[in-house]
Amino acid sequence: MSHLILSLSIVFLLFRASFSDAIRPDLSCVGRPHANVTLTAYYPDFMSEDESDYLDSRGKKLRTLQEFLDGRASFVTVAMDEVFRLKYGSVVCIPELNEHFGKMIPLQVRDHGPNLIGKGYSRLDICVRSEADSYDTAVNRMVTLYTTV
Repeated sequence: MSHLILSLSIVFLLFRASFSDAIRPDLSCVGRPHANVTLTAYYPDFMSEDESDYLDSRGKKLRTLQEFLDGRASFVTVAMDEVFRLKYGSVVCIPELNEHFGKMIPLQVRDHGPNLIGKGYSRLDICVRSEADSYDTAVNRMVTLYTTV
């Protein structure tokens, strides 16, 4: 009987820890939510002759998720449909990314691409370090996007 009580206590503590980690208010987002957004990854191609393959829409260096996680960038570049004309540098938020990495991931809309035309708020591309990083399921999934516009 004592083994059963001990086992149930352990299960309860594990459930409680998992549940409390899943609802961290410090990782939540504010603004207008857009549900069922397809998040995909792209990466700078420095071997390309086309500067748009490694620079953002204003010719500035793309900032990758890994650079931010390593403390080498203050934000992460994301790309969206340019038809919405979100101001360059507009901040957006994805709570699923914040929860996955255990910290706020500051995303700034600084890029666009032909694959995003007509997608509106249903698609967002996040810049990652390499092709290998672009296959990570954390950056290839359905998410909720929060905008302040």
